[in-house]
Amino acid sequence: MPRRETLGERIRRLRQQRGLSLAKVSGGDFSRAFLNQVELGRSQPSTRVLRVIAGRLGTEVDFLLEGRPPNLDRELALERARVLVARGQPRRALAALAEAADATDWQLRTDTRLCQAEALRAIGSSEEADAILAGEKKVIAAHRDAHRLERLRALERGQPFSVGRGDVGAAVRVHLRLADRALRAARSNDALEHYRAARVLLEA
Repeated sequence: MPRRETLGERIRRLRQQRGLSLAKVSGGDFSRAFLNQVELGRSQPSTRVLRVIAGRLGTEVDFLLEGRPPNLDRELALERARVLVARGQPRRALAALAEAADATDWQLRTDTRLCQAEALRAIGSSEEADAILAGEKKVIAAHRDAHRLERLRALERGQPFSVGRGDVGAAVRVHLRLADRALRAARSNDALEHYRAARVLLEA
């Protein structure tokens, strides 16, 4: 079994991957010497210091501590909620979405809100759903995300969102096109989602 990466090793790896010096990460919040001791495993940072380090490294405290990809738990909650909505269990979906509600990534936050709106519509809370959709429409428009805008418009019409309109081959092509577009725009998370969707369709 491979040895698990320590907190200090993870911080050092991320810092070096991002080309940041000890001084750049420590800033005026703590000394370079202290950060070096943390990386060597000789000092334990406080929660406040961990938040500062995570922010400067562009990650989350949970990832520094556990090594789990940022937002993984939130993404799992969202996907579970989407499945529950599709299976006609909107109330359970709303409960599941609570774990994803504090997402900081705009795509994940918007996807969570769209799923929430869909679940609310399903239980008859159309006004609340409409308010969510109105807010997210502005966010999506600001980021010029055609795929999410199409999903939102389907929800506004009260229709299920379907890529490729039932044609598996067409759906795969759409997902691959969107994945390529996301990669060109440096949106790796979106690209990964579309490649996964294409693979699932091809393997079904």
